[in-house]
Amino acid sequence: MIRSLIFDLGGVIINLRYQTTIEAFSRLCGFDVSPLYTQHQQNPLFDRYEMGQISSAEFREGMRSLLGITCVDDEIDQAWNAMLLNIPPSRVSLLQQLRDHYRLFLLSNTNEIHKAECDRIFANTFGTELTLSGLFDHAYYSHEVGDRKPHASIFQRVLQDHDLDPAATLFIEDTKQHIDGAIGVGLQTVHLTDGKTIHDLGLMSK
Repeated sequence: MIRSLIFDLGGVIINLRYQTTIEAFSRLCGFDVSPLYTQHQQNPLFDRYEMGQISSAEFREGMRSLLGITCVDDEIDQAWNAMLLNIPPSRVSLLQQLRDHYRLFLLSNTNEIHKAECDRIFANTFGTELTLSGLFDHAYYSHEVGDRKPHASIFQRVLQDHDLDPAATLFIEDTKQHIDGAIGVGLQTVHLTDGKTIHDLGLMSK
């Protein structure tokens, strides 16, 4: 019997298109940057930023150096945020309904610039009375906790912080290596692929 749900953010709650960011940075620097950043593998600069090991200012300077560009901060932020699309109201409505039946948690590999943009998108869509983090019992963002998926330690942190039984906790994610990390600590998992969304999981019928 599943009693708790842990959700990824990007690709599960908010729609993403990585290619849009790749295209935006490619236009800024004049060459294809796709080898530097994908859903499955990325330059160490991005890992360090996701774990809060460098500031946003240091990340922007790192991007200028990596790509050989002299863009202002806003241009870098706009290209970096281009992958963040929209948060469908139907998903937020489902999460609100699920709170009556499960404990809900968010576990996201993200960074300061992306989190601010996600919060902006959420506020523009749903107003300011509700927040993205407020949909969950607790929200874990990698850059704030200094750890990231698929490390076993970040899954164990969520479980230990809230005394969760991994066998009764379902992790919902769209990236295979993060699913593998969750399985490694005993979590139940759902890998969202082939255009499936959280509406396809039948969570309200469990």
